[in-house]
Amino acid sequence: MHLLESIRIGSREITMHKLRSALTMLGVIFGVAAVISTAAIGSGARDELDRQLAALGTNTIRVNALELRGRELSEQRRLSPFGLTRADVESLRMVLGDYLEAVSPIKQVEAPVQSRGQLLAVQVYGATEDFPLISGYPVDQGRFLNSVDLHQAGQVAVIGDDVRRQAFPLTDPIGNQILIDGQSYTVVGVLAPRGRSDSGTIIEVGDIDRSIYIPLNAALRRMGAEDKRADMLDEIVLKIRDSRHLREASELVDRTLEMNHKGVRDFRIVVPEELIRQQQQTKNVLSQVLIFIAAISLLVGGIGIMNIMLASVTQRTREIGIRRALGATRKDILLQFMVESLIISLAGGLAGIAIGVGLAWGIGQYADWPIIIPLISIVASTTIAASIGFIFGLYPSLKAASLDPIEALRTE
Repeated sequence: MHLLESIRIGSREITMHKLRSALTMLGVIFGVAAVISTAAIGSGARDELDRQLAALGTNTIRVNALELRGRELSEQRRLSPFGLTRADVESLRMVLGDYLEAVSPIKQVEAPVQSRGQLLAVQVYGATEDFPLISGYPVDQGRFLNSVDLHQAGQVAVIGDDVRRQAFPLTDPIGNQILIDGQSYTVVGVLAPRGRSDSGTIIEVGDIDRSIYIPLNAALRRMGAEDKRADMLDEIVLKIRDSRHLREASELVDRTLEMNHKGVRDFRIVVPEELIRQQQQTKNVLSQVLIFIAAISLLVGGIGIMNIMLASVTQRTREIGIRRALGATRKDILLQFMVESLIISLAGGLAGIAIGVGLAWGIGQYADWPIIIPLISIVASTTIAASIGFIFGLYPSLKAASLDPIEALRTE
């Protein structure tokens, strides 16, 4: 008996008992669907965490100013009225020493931005020349801010890609002017497009493409020398040379700022890599649980295939005897039942892949989470389905092949 003939007979046998075959496939379908959806969600999670780390910068420590209220605010005003300041930056430079590769204080500027009479919905930040090194935001056109811009509080700006599209859709933005709080700033650079980076990140870093960066001194000068807020910062970002020293450096940062602020906790210290690693570990545990559940479903599916094939052998004993009497060999009978088992498991696997892809897409839409379906998960699922059909179909097939043809013919 040829293989194609075995496939034809096996397919006919399965289609003759559609409901039974469909119920037999359920375990394989659910197991494969769980594998596909888990792999898609896990791959999407890893990609999202990598994107977050890229947005937050590698080997970084971020210190955010906190807005205190009530009793804490009164204590802050009495002991440490200015929050994060440039004095804190200098203290951290000295304390961290060789640990520190670069530091960039950041000041958020609340000011209207206009270009050619059009009001732009953007966010303005004061930063230093070290900011690209820390954040990893590459410049697509022109340059970033430099030390001369900083010391002279120059009225120059680096804009995000969306700002370029909105303000200068048809012209080269380099050398053109934008108005920030009524003052003219010359565009000297455009950041490469990054996409939105504050959705689900550990720290909100804003929409980079809709951001404008100006020299820190220019941002602080807007407050006026007599204003106490003229030296206040919103964030200090530090880049450590070696990731092995991140924890030790963060502890030094915490002790230094607590001493500078006389015990007032008006700041928050976050080490993005550590938090992202913790998130990844949590997601890995969840993925392992889902894979375990999928394995149980596949095991149940395999047992179901074995039960149905054993029942099929019992029901078709006389048929087996007739085939043996007409010249079919044990190998032919073995092949026939193995093919039927493989068809059931592979059909269940293909249905499971389709359901798994749909389930992963639905979860991604509902949770607003990126979904990536690795090709390896589809190949692995197909292989697993075929293996289940082979392993759990082997015993019934051997039992069918070992039947004595004379005894089989006597069966009613």
